[in-house]
This record gives sequence, C-alpha cells and structure tokens, in this order.
Amino acid sequence: AAVSKLTQLALLMDYRQFARVRSEARVAFDEIEEWMANVFGDDRDEFLAELDDGEDDLDLLVAQRRRGMRYLAAGRVRDRRLFASILFPLFHGDPHESSYREAIEDILRVAGTSVQAKTRHKLNFELGIVYFTADDRGNLFGIVASDDFPMADTFKLLEDILDFFRDVDMSAALDGMQSLKKDGPSDDIFGIREKAVAAWKRYSRPDDGHVYLPADDFAPGS
Repeated sequence: AAVSKLTQLALLMDYRQFARVRSEARVAFDEIEEWMANVFGDDRDEFLAELDDGEDDLDLLVAQRRRGMRYLAAGRVRDRRLFASILFPLFHGDPHESSYREAIEDILRVAGTSVQAKTRHKLNFELGIVYFTADDRGNLFGIVASDDFPMADTFKLLEDILDFFRDVDMSAALDGMQSLKKDGPSDDIFGIREKAVAAWKRYSRPDDGHVYLPADDFAPGS
C-alpha cells in the first residue's frame, strides 16, 4: 500500500509539472500572438506566409552545406539517358535527388559529346558541384558533391567507377534494352551499386552527411 501511495504521489507530481510547463508554454504563445498582432496588425497573415516561404530557403541552405559525395550518375551520350542513378548511403532520402539527376542529365545533353575520355571537369550549381568525366566508349560519369569535398578524391572515385565498367559490354546491353528509351533512366542497370558504395566508403570522411557552418574551415573543391 505504501508503494502504491508513493507511485500515486510521483504520478501526481509529474502531472503537476506537466501542467505547469504546458501553462507556461501557452502563456508564451499567447504573448507572441499578441505581439505579432500589435506589430503587424492586418499584415500578420502575410508575414506568416513569408515565414513559410522561408522554409524552402532553409531546405536549400541545408542541402548546400551537407558534407560529402552525395550522388553518382552515368549515361550514354548517344542516348542522352542515364543507366545509373545512385544516392550514396548517408544521403538516402535526399529531397534534392531529382535536381542532382537533372544537373547531370543537362551536362549529358548539352556537353556530352565534347567531354573527352578521362578528362576532368567540374560545374558549380546551387546545390554543390558536379564533377564529371567520360570513358572511351561514349559514356559520361558524374558525381555531385559538397563544395568542401576534395576534388582529387572525387575524381579518384570516378576513376574507380570507370574501372568497374571496363569489362562490361555496355553498348550491346543498352542496344538490346528497349525500356531504356521507353521508360527513362534506370537506377542501376549493370548492378554496380555495391561496388560503387564500397569505393565511396574509402574516400568518405567522418563528418560527411553532416551540415557544416559558414564559420567552419574548408577548402572548396581543393
């Protein structure tokens, strides 16, 4: 019985503490509402809408500052279609995946024929940097990375990816896959995801996947 009374007393204290915190929070919320009404008057709703719009800017800022190599894509220049489209592990669920893919598709479409085998190129865009190269069979390979990630390591990974495809008869396989033209890009037609992720792990850093602050020291694309 004594234990039961102690339990009841503890629950009562927890509830009182919860009620007190809830009351304080409600008072604070009411004060904010009153302040906004006094400061913004009839424009309060417009101000709140602007705050909502700011969430998109915050999403963009977070995406820009997430460290590491985020995304890999590869495609055949002749088709201007991707045959690999892979988010690396720390970036699964990245809401900007489609933007990464579109950036590499744009390069494939606009500059694909002018990228010579094993030459190194990079292109800045609002979400980071696209590093890209090509093989000697008319295929382009690109990686999206944060602007603080070392350029040398990014191209090392691209070299590894080219090596994975070296003994694959891609042309014959792609020519025989009508779905490539009808259904758009495949995530991983040739099944290189596991090898690509294993290679990515060799170059990734402990803080990759985290967001760096403007005050952090880093050397963009060095």
